[in-house]
Order: sequence, then structure tokens, then C-alpha cells
Amino acid sequence: MQKLSLIIFSATAFAAGCLVGSSQGLSPHRIEAARQDNGRLSYEALLTYKKSNVLLNSLSEMLLKEERHKSATEGENYFALSVGGIDSLQDLEKGQGVDPETFAALYAGREIPQVAEHLETDNSGRIRYKGNIIRLYSRERLKDVFQRRAELQNRSGSVYD
Repeated sequence: MQKLSLIIFSATAFAAGCLVGSSQGLSPHRIEAARQDNGRLSYEALLTYKKSNVLLNSLSEMLLKEERHKSATEGENYFALSVGGIDSLQDLEKGQGVDPETFAALYAGREIPQVAEHLETDNSGRIRYKGNIIRLYSRERLKDVFQRRAELQNRSGSVYD
């Protein structure tokens, strides 16, 4: 009788385990990154984007000529342009952190070829440049570049065409 009770109990526990395991109630919830609805921009917004892109490309060329801006990634680094230029290549070489847009672009695989040849990913998913983990600027450095942006905005307000 005890064996029969043990068998029935075991079968019931097994069936309950299968039932609970197959239900979604106790399974871990899958978390997905929030997706933004990037619907179509209005004509006016696209036109403004186009005009700002022309101006930012011009600013990028000027900062390159003045040797104030060197990008380690493809495309424009709008953050770097907004603070008067950043030498992202030098930042990578020093290994003391990069600006937020360079950081994001490197993790998105948008590096230029001369940087790509020195990148590797470690077991934790961190990207390394010549063996150094690529980090975001320190809090102090971020404060400094944002202060530089504020100063440029103030100074440019006094410049007239």
C-alpha cells in the first residue's frame, strides 16, 4: 500500500511539475528593449534636417582643417561637433574613455577601418581597443565637454553674419 501511495504521489508531482513548467505563469519574462516609433517625419522636419546636415558637414570640415576633430567612426559625430570637436582617435589611443557618441557607434559596429583592425570583444561582451577596455568618458570629462558646449553656445550667440 505504501508503494502504491508513493507511486501515485510521484506521478502526481511529476504531472504537476510538467503542467506548471509548460505554463507561462512561472516562466521568466522576456524583456525587450523599448522600440521607438520612428514614423515618417514631416516635410518641414526633413527640410530642417537637410539644412542642419549641410551646416554640420561644413562645421566638421572646418574642425578637421583646424585639427580639432578626428572621428574614429563612420558618419558624423554630432556630439563631438556640438562641443567644438573631439579627437576620438587620440582618446582611443590614450585608453581613458571616449565621448558618448563614439562609444555607442563602436558598440554598433560603425568604426573606421584603421580602428577596426585593433578592436576585439572579450568574453563579457566589452569592446577592447589594443587591449584596453573602451569606456565612456569619466564624469569629470563629461562635465568639461558639456561646459565647453555651453561656452560655445554663448560665444556663438555674439557672432553675426
